[in-house]
Amino acid sequence: MRPKLFRDPIHDIIAFDLSDEVETVLFELICTPTFQRLRRVRQLGFAGLVYHGAEHSRFAHCLGVVHIARRMVHALQGEREIDDATRLEVLAAALLHDLGHGPFSHAIEKVTAVHHEEYSRRAILDESGEVYGVLSAYDEAMPKRVAEYFGPAREFPREKQLFKDIVSSQLDADRQDYILRDGHATGVKIGMYDLERILAMLTCYENDDGQGRVTRLAVSFRAREAVEDYLIARFHMFKQVYLHKTVRSAEKMLEAVLRRGAKLYGEGRRWEGLPEAPGLLELLCGRPVSTAEYLELDDIDVWSMLKTWRSDEDRALSTLSEGLLSRRLYKTVDLDREDPVRVARVLDRANEIAVDLGLDPETSVLVDRARDTPYTPYDPAHPSLSAHIPVVERSGRAVPIEVGSDIVHLLGRDSYNSVRLCVPDEVRARLLEALGEVEGV
Repeated sequence: MRPKLFRDPIHDIIAFDLSDEVETVLFELICTPTFQRLRRVRQLGFAGLVYHGAEHSRFAHCLGVVHIARRMVHALQGEREIDDATRLEVLAAALLHDLGHGPFSHAIEKVTAVHHEEYSRRAILDESGEVYGVLSAYDEAMPKRVAEYFGPAREFPREKQLFKDIVSSQLDADRQDYILRDGHATGVKIGMYDLERILAMLTCYENDDGQGRVTRLAVSFRAREAVEDYLIARFHMFKQVYLHKTVRSAEKMLEAVLRRGAKLYGEGRRWEGLPEAPGLLELLCGRPVSTAEYLELDDIDVWSMLKTWRSDEDRALSTLSEGLLSRRLYKTVDLDREDPVRVARVLDRANEIAVDLGLDPETSVLVDRARDTPYTPYDPAHPSLSAHIPVVERSGRAVPIEVGSDIVHLLGRDSYNSVRLCVPDEVRARLLEALGEVEGV
């Protein structure tokens, strides 16, 4: 039986061997409408407004993640026996890890306070869904086993922690794929690192985390430099792409327009061309929607809504929608996060200027707080929760990578932390003049 092949820009050929029962199940999961929906959800949201090549989907990313996870499992099979059921659960978890992402996921999550991991878990456990049907056909217990990867960490079986590290850790398959894929799509060369070296040097080790012995994922000391490059690449991808000021401004505008639309919808407003009770607006209003309704949503729903709202009589709704559709985005003003008093004063002044210009500060003066830590070091106070990257030294002893790496030691003490305002151009001009700042800040 011929394997099913996917041509991938990062990993070349991603193949699924249909003579292997586990890989057959993975391919069946890919073929479900629930997973195919991810073709209509962009991986990087509004990053395409800055890096025009960033048009790839979460579908492509998830294929890359299961491909890397499969290689990680293969690398570990030389050190421990991994049965087919375990292989399926970890690879299915890797494949389905983004299943619950909604349209423009992170912006949606900030409005609804519902995280995509919860919907990933629901989609897997929904007995009426296709994903549940595929997994349960292999083993009735498999949906529950896969869903455990997206539940509370304290409830995850300790004996499987090694496999959880493949799906979710500081060296998981997810991060290893998106750094390469997003770097390639955006053209940001700093997002490159030696994936092959890391995969070749994967290993595992046992330690006592205060609750007993547990097996965790690690790398050989021979891959220390490759992991350093990986962490540096991730840090710069956050600075240059994920937290880019223009990308963040667009995200804040989307949050604002969704909140505004939800408020009007909650007050009884309806729009011709939109369904009477669209699941997206119900979700934004904080009302429960079924798993099936949620999994019908994608980026197209948001763009369609914005196209309807661009001509609405509500000024804020129409201005924000038109701005996102035509890339007329709010400008940014960086603030000194070390001086909260000044931040508050600048915010007050921006609100006053907005009112003077006849604008609603709630939708025209948006505060963006961005933060990322490139590496979380080992915490001896909470060893059972630590997700550091262990390195197995020549002696066979496992130590946190920061112990033998000055670069990672510094990364663990560093963070990207910014506070900025996102405002219309006319507000920014007046604000800079009032603050006595020079143009270009």
